[in-house]
Amino acid sequence: MKERYEQEIEQLLSELEAESPQPAGVPPPDDPVRPVDDEPSPFTPRPKVGMSLISPAKLALAGIILAVVGLVMPLLKWLSLVGLAVLAASVVWMFVRRMGKQQPAYWRGRPIEEPPQGTWQRFRRWLAK
Repeated sequence: MKERYEQEIEQLLSELEAESPQPAGVPPPDDPVRPVDDEPSPFTPRPKVGMSLISPAKLALAGIILAVVGLVMPLLKWLSLVGLAVLAASVVWMFVRRMGKQQPAYWRGRPIEEPPQGTWQRFRRWLAK
């Protein structure tokens, strides 16, 4: 019985060697076919395509630069106040932006919890927390 298994294994190995067109030292091609499981799910959230021209981080950076320039130049003291005001506005904008949209939690491309439908469901969910 043991000899039969050894013969079958040797036969399979010889068939595999005969089928492989590449020598053993050559690596496989760089562009293998992707399995179906590697494809992204149609339910995954897509990133936004457009990029905003002004963001809170860019506005904060501009405010810091204005404040530093206003402190360095003695004739432009008012510029430091403007820079601090712009910096404060950007911080407020960051908080308002975060409060405005709550991103649902996703697992495997699908939302984990559905948002509650009515006031009573929201109240019961709040009590459960």
